[in-house]
Parts: sequence; structure tokens; C-alpha cells
Amino acid sequence: MALFEKGVSGNPAGRPKGLLTGRAKALYAMDQVVAKEENLALIEDALEKTLREKPMWFFVNIVMPLLPKETKGVLEAGDKVIEWKSLVSTAMADETKEELGIRS
Repeated sequence: MALFEKGVSGNPAGRPKGLLTGRAKALYAMDQVVAKEENLALIEDALEKTLREKPMWFFVNIVMPLLPKETKGVLEAGDKVIEWKSLVSTAMADETKEELGIRS
């Protein structure tokens, strides 16, 4: 006799709404740490240093994972050149850019 019946969910109600997964809790905690002004300054300095010292590594390991999947396909195909400005402007609302001091 099978432990589970074929085609029948073991949890028909599913996960309760609003219940955070371990990953979501970890991302929330990381967001709280990164949002502190003194930590933002450290992160900016580290990013700039890494970009200057290892530009290709920076692009592949920092920038590429943040790009939308469609953009990665275009880059891999070599069809187009992507402007950094366009990525920033499409990813952020105007008020967010103002808060961060980014000019369009």
C-alpha cells in the first residue's frame, strides 16, 4: 500500500498566506542591515573598489545577476549594447531616484 495517494495533495490548503519562508526572513534581515546609511557607504566603497580592480569580474558576478533574463539573452547573443542609464531608469521609480540622488 502506497503512503501517498497518487494525484492527491498532502497539503490541500497550501501554505498559509503571509507566512514567511526562511529565505524571505533572511532577505528581510539583510535588507534591514543594508538599509542603514553607514552600511550603504561601506557597500558603495566596496563596489567601486571592486569595479576598478576587476571590471570583468564585477560585471559578470555583480551586474549580470541583477539584469532581467531578457537582457542576459541579448548580451549573450551579442545583438545589442545595453545602456546602463536605461537599466537604472526602468528599474527605479522617479521618487526612488530622487531619494538616492540619481539624475535621469
